[in-house]
Amino acid sequence: MLSALLFSIPLQLTVIRDVTVIDGPSSAARVHHDVVVRDGRIERVGPTERNAPRGARVIDGRGKYLLPGFIDTHAHVAIGPVTYRVEAGGPQMSFRYDHEASRHTLATLLAFGVTTVRNPGGPVEHAVALRDSLERGQVPGPRVRTAGEAIDVFASPGMGRAATTPEAMREEVRRQAALGVDYIKLYGGLSLPLVKAGIDEAHARGVKAITHTVFTTWTDAANAGIDGIVHVVPGSHMLIDSTRRADYIKTFKGTQFMATWFRFADTSGTEIRTMIDALVRNGTWLDLTLVTFDRMFRGNSAAVRESPELAYASPVLRDNWKTFDLAQGWSPQDYVDAVAVWPRVQAFVRTLHRAGVRLTVGTDANNPWTVPGVSFHDELELLVNAGIPVADVLRMATLDGAKSLGLEGEIGTVEPGKRADLVLLEADPRADIRNTRRLAAIVQRGDIRRAADPRSR
Repeated sequence: MLSALLFSIPLQLTVIRDVTVIDGPSSAARVHHDVVVRDGRIERVGPTERNAPRGARVIDGRGKYLLPGFIDTHAHVAIGPVTYRVEAGGPQMSFRYDHEASRHTLATLLAFGVTTVRNPGGPVEHAVALRDSLERGQVPGPRVRTAGEAIDVFASPGMGRAATTPEAMREEVRRQAALGVDYIKLYGGLSLPLVKAGIDEAHARGVKAITHTVFTTWTDAANAGIDGIVHVVPGSHMLIDSTRRADYIKTFKGTQFMATWFRFADTSGTEIRTMIDALVRNGTWLDLTLVTFDRMFRGNSAAVRESPELAYASPVLRDNWKTFDLAQGWSPQDYVDAVAVWPRVQAFVRTLHRAGVRLTVGTDANNPWTVPGVSFHDELELLVNAGIPVADVLRMATLDGAKSLGLEGEIGTVEPGKRADLVLLEADPRADIRNTRRLAAIVQRGDIRRAADPRSR
């Protein structure tokens, strides 16, 4: 399916010779270096030597740049088409897992340099099986850490499980933990007592908890011990100044609130300052998924719906996006209003970064119009355009992603003993973040995987 993009050359000993190494802990590059990879791990990083080890495959790194493999902390890989319908009780969604769509997604992510992902939710048995197949090398793709179905106050077939009491929450967490998840995903409609019960039970089982929270504020979730929060939109009316909350609530309809919140929120006000203090104090990780909101806010444009990048998405998902859309029911004016708040979104991102909130790079890949792999590089560009320095964005995409997953001992830097998950670029990403798209090769566990330049598509 992706034979033109991706193939593997398994080798026990490889030398990437005379390359410039760019690493997460420092923006200072190491020039004219050799990186020796043996049996899937980095053996040596040091100044270029006259002769390569005997029997090694040598990759010429002259004029190229070597980075740790990219980490997408929000990529839906246990995926399939979504059905959306409106019934008397409101909108209803259901989900059908599609194994071929998942395999396509995993191969595409790896072809674009993403060597590790966090899958933030999916049918637990399929998600765990995919993770384990990848770990055994039975399926090509990045390493995966995974959640199961999201837990909310209502169920969505194939997507979410319901828990309306603390005991029901604890029972569902125990079920998913027993099936082998790495994360518990707590969803938007949960009250603080339910969120707290989910966090406490997850931690008791040795599992992390993340949340896409709306009803419970980011402030309360952070203080309750949540490990990570997803998406750039806090959404809660309780984070709006009390004099404007009623007006915000009056506008609340469908997914439009994800844009409308930024019209009403004062990101320098007391509520947001208190929230940011809680995130920093508790060391809470946040992945912003700007690219999915960019696609949503501009979702009525040909630039989104007819983008050449869509060719990289699974065919079954491309077809599904024609009928399922996160901006379901939006009017033309809703799109205009959403685009108008984008500078406020960018200002919020800068505020979070400057305050020291722990940020990673996540995309929400495989939501409508968010193509896996391609969207990772789009996300990097959006983060830089929002005002985060390039060096910080590169660290977010590598070392900070590894730290958020608890994998910094294995990946995230180019140093001896680490797994050889690496990307080799044709041009310096510090000079232009778009150069992350110029992939010369991908190294995963020491295997060399070459990818086409996405710009040639």
